Amino acid sequence: MADFVVLAGTHQGLFLVLVLTTLIPALIAHTLVSQPTKRALARKTRLTLLFVWISLSVFAGQLLLTWAYFQSFGWLYIKDKTIGFLPLIAVPVICVLFFSLPRLMDLAAKLGRCSNKPSYIIDNPDMSLIAQEVASADMSLLRQADPFYTTDHERVDKHLRRMVSAPELIVPLQVAVLGSATACFLQLTFPAVTLEPSTLLVAWVVMMAAASALWIVQSWQQQRCSHPGEWKRPAPLFRFLRATGVFMILSTAFVAFGSQALQASLLPEQFNMTSHTNVDTGLSTKQLTHHSHASHAPDSGTPPSSNAKTVSVADLTGPRAGTADRKFALTAQKATIRLPSGNTLEAWTFNGQYPGPELRLKQGELVEIVLENKDITDGVTIHWHGLNVPNAEDGVPGATQDAVLPGEKHVYRFRAEQAGTFWYHSHQQASVQVQKGLFGAMVIEPAANAVGSKPAIHDLALIHHKPKGEGPTLNGADTLARQTVAPGTPVRLRFINAENLPVTYHLLGTSFQVAAIDGNEVNEPNLIANQALKLAAGGRYDVSFTMPDRPVLFTQATQGKNRGKGLLLSPDGGDALPNLQADLPLFDPARYGAPLALPFDLTTSYDREYVLLFDAAFGMYDGRIDGLWTINGKTFPDTPMMLVQKGDLVKMTFVNRSFMDHPMHLHGHHMLVLTRNGKRITGSPWWTDTLNVAPGEMYEVAFRADNPGLWLEHCHNQDHAALGMSMHLLYEGVTTPYEAGRATRNHPE
Repeated sequence: MADFVVLAGTHQGLFLVLVLTTLIPALIAHTLVSQPTKRALARKTRLTLLFVWISLSVFAGQLLLTWAYFQSFGWLYIKDKTIGFLPLIAVPVICVLFFSLPRLMDLAAKLGRCSNKPSYIIDNPDMSLIAQEVASADMSLLRQADPFYTTDHERVDKHLRRMVSAPELIVPLQVAVLGSATACFLQLTFPAVTLEPSTLLVAWVVMMAAASALWIVQSWQQQRCSHPGEWKRPAPLFRFLRATGVFMILSTAFVAFGSQALQASLLPEQFNMTSHTNVDTGLSTKQLTHHSHASHAPDSGTPPSSNAKTVSVADLTGPRAGTADRKFALTAQKATIRLPSGNTLEAWTFNGQYPGPELRLKQGELVEIVLENKDITDGVTIHWHGLNVPNAEDGVPGATQDAVLPGEKHVYRFRAEQAGTFWYHSHQQASVQVQKGLFGAMVIEPAANAVGSKPAIHDLALIHHKPKGEGPTLNGADTLARQTVAPGTPVRLRFINAENLPVTYHLLGTSFQVAAIDGNEVNEPNLIANQALKLAAGGRYDVSFTMPDRPVLFTQATQGKNRGKGLLLSPDGGDALPNLQADLPLFDPARYGAPLALPFDLTTSYDREYVLLFDAAFGMYDGRIDGLWTINGKTFPDTPMMLVQKGDLVKMTFVNRSFMDHPMHLHGHHMLVLTRNGKRITGSPWWTDTLNVAPGEMYEVAFRADNPGLWLEHCHNQDHAALGMSMHLLYEGVTTPYEAGRATRNHPE
């Protein structure tokens, strides 16, 4: 498969090149009418032809590259380019081929005879060769005496001026520039333009209106240039004033449009996340008809029908009665943290610790966590990442609760139904709060086995994080941590990535197994060695091995000052390190472990199917100009709302057409990965709640809708979520009493 970043980057860059290569011949062609002599006109015509051929070649290259793009990555990657962007260029280019190019070639051929001989020789072909040579020599002497000397026959007459100012020649070149610029603009600002037909329609209407206006202006220009006698360009002062006037008009229109767009980009002052105007039912036309007849919610932003039973998120709680088996208290507060290196960190913490305290409990236990906010001004919440808790316990401000302001408390209660490695973090302004330190590890150990007990293991949760402006830390340490472990001891490292980007670690000095992915046990994990572990932002790998009689190093795969940091396990407490390796092949969960029977697969008939396109765009968001991250061409809160019913089988297709990784995290559910880039998963069933979709990758995943509520689906690069890459999964009949927006306390990311 071709390298996506190179191919997509080149394809996108050619749109900019096309703007330049179409602009140059259009500008030159506009000056043809002002050329004083046929010789000068011939030179300009040849130059125009050269750049026309260059622009046509670039467009042909763009078409070939689009075909290569399609062959390597498929239709979904070129759909918007093929249907949306390229036709805006192709139509004017076809007009150039059929109108402008033939006229330029005819003009060049007609003027070509003037290149080497005076026009009166051409007009008198019966002159002897000697007479022609004498006449040419005389003309050369005259030009040496007066470089600006021309005869009447060499000057451009009204017939030539009429030819070179014809709208049929000039306007297609100008519209080609307009089409290229429009396509380039849409590519940067509306990457999923086929999902916004109104935007595409506006683009075509503007182009046609502009083409009509250019044709009228050029026709008037042609008439003005066709009068007998010498024609001269308007005076420089007049041209300057005219250009200034046009610039002022365009600038005023741009400022007015920009101001309006900035105002429109402001997030709502207050909104309810279930009152959505962009609802995707995931149903085919046939299913939708049946669904509507069955009195279910339609495919619009209207609420479910009156026949549907409604339930509030606030009622979808964990057990309220009964004594909790485990109780924890977490206080959100600011603190100055001294790292092992001696550096200090102004952090936002739980209980004054960085990371927050590790919460460890048993599967099946009823847990109660009391969150208190001491001094985090904008409020906090806690989301239990990877745990399928009841919806009211999910910790998303504005969706499942109100943010907890300073001096307030909030109680979370739920039963720990799953065993595995999880983590918790604030979901209020998460791009800021998680980076500042409001997170911690959560481990749910399997319920006690009644038939004997397993040998004690060395069980460690290791959480990777990178504070703003600092180097990476592992469990809050920015130096090499050391522990002594006796040979033969079973070891389980629970690796958690709390950074915004995927991170790669090496486990050196031993063979190992990847025992679990995102809290889900792997079936028959293979024993592997010398493979790098690349973990999605928000993801978890459980790595197990038996401690050998030599040191084992868990360290980030990096060069420079961070090389060799991490965790060193030594059988004797020594400082010896295993050999560091720079490049190791990546562990691939798609081919790891042994297959099992699946609850659903590609042959299953799904109740709902969604295709989610991930793009980068340049635009306005919440009153500022920024790079945006879109889902199906929209940013939150305008992203599509996925609507489901309890019991539905749901399939989602993730398509990453941007140039960055997107770790997609679905709250309240676990997804089964079916395919990656069109190929089936061949190893152990790959269950995940945070799936890293790299540039150019496409995944098909599925899940059973078995946890009613209003759930977040978002990129766990929190900076991307803060700039639009977030959406919701809503069960029919579910409502929420909470609201988000700048006028509320709730700011989910």
